[in-house]
Amino acid sequence: MLWRDISIAGTGSWIPPIRPDRDPWSGPAPGRPSAAALNGFTSSAVAKDTTATQMATRAGLRAVRHAGVTRDDLSLLVHANFQDEEHFTPGTYLLRVLGGRDTAGLELGAASDGGTAALVTAADHLTARPAARAVLVTAGARFPEARWGHVRDDGYVAGDAGAAAVLTRGPGLARLVATSQVTEPELEMLTRASPHTGRHFRLEETGLVPHVDTLRRGTRRGIENVLDEAGARPEEITRVVPIAIGAVVLDLVLSDTPLGIRADDTSWTFGRHLGHAGPSDALLALDRLFRSGPLRAGDRVLVVSFGFGFRWTTALLEVTRDAGPPAAARTTPREGHS
Repeated sequence: MLWRDISIAGTGSWIPPIRPDRDPWSGPAPGRPSAAALNGFTSSAVAKDTTATQMATRAGLRAVRHAGVTRDDLSLLVHANFQDEEHFTPGTYLLRVLGGRDTAGLELGAASDGGTAALVTAADHLTARPAARAVLVTAGARFPEARWGHVRDDGYVAGDAGAAAVLTRGPGLARLVATSQVTEPELEMLTRASPHTGRHFRLEETGLVPHVDTLRRGTRRGIENVLDEAGARPEEITRVVPIAIGAVVLDLVLSDTPLGIRADDTSWTFGRHLGHAGPSDALLALDRLFRSGPLRAGDRVLVVSFGFGFRWTTALLEVTRDAGPPAAARTTPREGHS
């Protein structure tokens, strides 16, 4: 899908304290590293007293300020979340704090692909409604140790964080050039409940390794689709932003694409310290790039996202101004309610 006159105008993130894991990343046998350590993770962001939706709200506040818009400019708020046990309707919480009188709100699933998929939903909205001025995309995830600690031995570390982006028409930080969405629904059985084994999903029994060929195929299709539609060559891509699922997995899937790159050539070098923050991953990396990264006007950024289901969203961005300090917003939302 090619987009016209849609831009990311601002980004935001809220990251709780980053903590090195015990022992460090010790595995089942004493003195042996866990599968997550072997996959390149070094630490994780851990929220003790803040919910996923509250983290998303704080990130949303920063994104609105960064974009220089007001809550009354927002016609839609799209929130990507994953198993938020504290907020059954997180979208309306976000609307109460961040939304304007006429802002609509909705929650979007898609697991770890949620944050990037929400960018497409926002672009769809702006394209379909000429009067719409801005859309706020938020994502939040929190992974309590009691439920998610075992995934270290499945090969990754779950991290807590909130992230956000504002999409508008006209000039911004970067123009949304093209997107592609790919599905491999035959893998949906991997995330069905598996109550008799002590694990919540079948994927937690098998891991990702048996499904690497499918992951490679979906990732390759998404990247090829975007590059072909945009008429872009792999060597024109300046930065690659994947989900933070681990160096081994990223090496396997990215090396088999036209990019021919490895995890260390991407924003994974940032994500490895936070842990895999579900739907927040890509938006977190974009916020870091736009606020403090080496981006320059004309750079092309490729977002490569996928999640349980399995679903992929690939997005090509073209930077329209050098990375720098945020714009001053005209007014701020109600901070005290987050």
